[in-house]
Amino acid sequence: MAKHNNTMYWWNGIVFRSLAAVTLLTALIGGLSSLMLREQVVARAHTDAQRRLEELLDTVENTASVAAFANDEQLAREVVQGLLRNTEVRRVSIHGATAPLADADSSQPQNTRHPPIQRRLMSPFKQGEYIGEIRLEAHWNAIYRQVEADAQHAMLLLSAQTWLMIFGTAGMVFWVVVLPIKVISDRLHHLDASGSDALTVPEGYDKTELGRLVDDINDLKGRLISTLDQERALRWQQNIAQRMYQDLFDHSTSGIFVADLQGQLLSFNPAFVELTWLPPLPSEPTDRRLVDAHWDEAGQLLQLIEHSTQQHESCAADLLLHGPRSDERWLNIVVLPLGDGTVQGTVTDVTARKREEMSARRLAVTDPLTGFANREGLFQAHACLNAASDAPFAVVMIDLEGFRQINDALGFSVGDQVLLMAANRIREAAHPDSFLARVGGDEFVIILRSLGEHDTVETWINNLQTRLSKPYKTDTTPISMGSSAGIALFPHDGTDIQNLLHCAKLALGSAHDSRHGVQTNPYLFFHPELLKQAEYRRRLEDDLRLAVEQRELKLVFQPIVDLRTGLLAGAEALLRWQHPERGAISPEVFIPLAERIGLIGEIGRQVLNEACRQAAHWRQDGLDIYVSVNVSASQIPEELPPESILETLRRHGLPSQAIALEITEGVLMGNISVVQNWIAQLRAAGLRIYLDDFGTGYSSLSYLKRFPMDTVKVDKSFIMDMSDDHTLVDAIITMTGSLGLTVVAEGIEEIEQLDLLRAMGCGYGQGYLFSRPVAAADFMATARRINTDMARSAA
Repeated sequence: MAKHNNTMYWWNGIVFRSLAAVTLLTALIGGLSSLMLREQVVARAHTDAQRRLEELLDTVENTASVAAFANDEQLAREVVQGLLRNTEVRRVSIHGATAPLADADSSQPQNTRHPPIQRRLMSPFKQGEYIGEIRLEAHWNAIYRQVEADAQHAMLLLSAQTWLMIFGTAGMVFWVVVLPIKVISDRLHHLDASGSDALTVPEGYDKTELGRLVDDINDLKGRLISTLDQERALRWQQNIAQRMYQDLFDHSTSGIFVADLQGQLLSFNPAFVELTWLPPLPSEPTDRRLVDAHWDEAGQLLQLIEHSTQQHESCAADLLLHGPRSDERWLNIVVLPLGDGTVQGTVTDVTARKREEMSARRLAVTDPLTGFANREGLFQAHACLNAASDAPFAVVMIDLEGFRQINDALGFSVGDQVLLMAANRIREAAHPDSFLARVGGDEFVIILRSLGEHDTVETWINNLQTRLSKPYKTDTTPISMGSSAGIALFPHDGTDIQNLLHCAKLALGSAHDSRHGVQTNPYLFFHPELLKQAEYRRRLEDDLRLAVEQRELKLVFQPIVDLRTGLLAGAEALLRWQHPERGAISPEVFIPLAERIGLIGEIGRQVLNEACRQAAHWRQDGLDIYVSVNVSASQIPEELPPESILETLRRHGLPSQAIALEITEGVLMGNISVVQNWIAQLRAAGLRIYLDDFGTGYSSLSYLKRFPMDTVKVDKSFIMDMSDDHTLVDAIITMTGSLGLTVVAEGIEEIEQLDLLRAMGCGYGQGYLFSRPVAAADFMATARRINTDMARSAA
């Protein structure tokens, strides 16, 4: 920091100025005080002279009164001469009532004009009588000379005091204030502002304002030095940052540019030229424009710059760029306004990301296994189809029959092979302008754009189902399966893809329901009657909810007979629904409906509770039998956990053997580990587990090894065919017996069937031969009849 080198004269110093200021101020105050003092002295002297003259008259007043009363001129002259002896009296006169008595003066000059002092003379002998007057003129010149002398003496004393005060005050200010300030000033003048030395306080002034001033100066100096250090550090960092920015600017892999609002390039780095494939130009960089690159939408880039400048915010966009070799590159442009009519932009190659996004969008609308569109892709494509043409087309929904069993039995890898082969057959059968989609596990949708008529679609679907019915050669074994199809026509059945798919789904559901006997590859066109059926099912759902809530579902019981003794062993609880308007509704209708709408759990709990209540009632009446209850796959394990089942038994006071649980093969096709754990817990508690409808599933024999069962129930379809061939039933009984399982034969209606089953060693049976399902109130009579009649026949 440079020192102050200007020459300073002594009269500019604080010492001279302080002393001069004190002297002038004190002199001015002293002069004003002297003038005020002189005026006060003169006024006081005049007043004192007046008082003295009045007192002088008081001393001679009686004598003058006597002289005036007696007209004694001699006495009057003596009084006058006596008064003139006073130096302050210049002239005295006494007048009687009628004539002057005496008059004399001191013959001294008089420069002032003051009125004389007069006093009336009253008779000393007669009160209130005027007899004359006495008049006295003061010698004011003499009085004022004395007053002036007194005033000069006082002013001399005051001047002496003033000068003493001036010198004392000046000295005190100099030594107490001025000199320390001068010392501090001299030290501060020679102090190096950038050095580490501190300004010292004069001795004795540490705790004064000067000490605080020095401390403040030192503190300010410290902060100044710190600020200077920070400034130097910031300047150093700025220099480093500038070099780093320049290095990044030159070597960055991202393109950086500065341009004006018209797209004129003011600055750019080499990466920008490389990324944008700017053509080489011999001129300066300022001659280049952003639009010189082959953008797919150059106008969008200029709009981006304009929007960023107007809104004063950063803007970004992904733009497609065409290269010199017909290649393409996606660039992300980020534009930031600089506030001076220019923008700074950053360019990054996002081609890989854009390709991934496009691939992800394709995957979002594409089934990864078959390459067909998925449901979302189907909706998007249909919007394009409608926009392109209003020509008639058909929506065909295909479902592969038995595909779920393939997954369960052979695994998902085999199932995927079958799906892929089925998709290839659909692709081969489809017309070139058809649209293919997979909308479910084994559900396919084909939009036939060139086939909009009923007959042509029928011919095509027959051909497709013929292809789909041929065996599929997988890695493990050839597989054969059929298919069902539902067809909706545009615009006859609907104009919206959602409606068309709904119509096709309804037709597909009806095609499923129509698969009986030798019918194969069924297909159905949508018919408005299907909507009525769907509405019927919807209303049936509402009625079922109400029926469950009001406990309108009732149990009936079909006896289970010990074929060896002919005695009643148990009863199967069967659920019935007598609709107040529609009459009896089959369990094959309302049980799947209850599973679909989530009522099966509540129904299962009601059935179990009623079965336990009835079993306990029969046992109290002496009928010691068990009751078997059917369990749906949807009830395992959450809706009917083992703890809930055992609690119901305890609540009704029943042993574990009083209730048997019948499950179907569909239960075992779910989560195997969960089902195994559920069965194991119940069997450990003493409950018996029956496998119902044995022999009708895809791989029933394998379940006997994987799941711990007590009893199998042979499906009635095998019992009905025993008159022609009973080998299969005999094999089932023999096999289950070797596994330690009990067999219950369902659907026994004829005595010949009973005899054959007894001969085969079948343990138990049920069917119309013994009894149809009966209400709980009639069961005791049925039980007594069976025990009487069947025991007799068994004997």
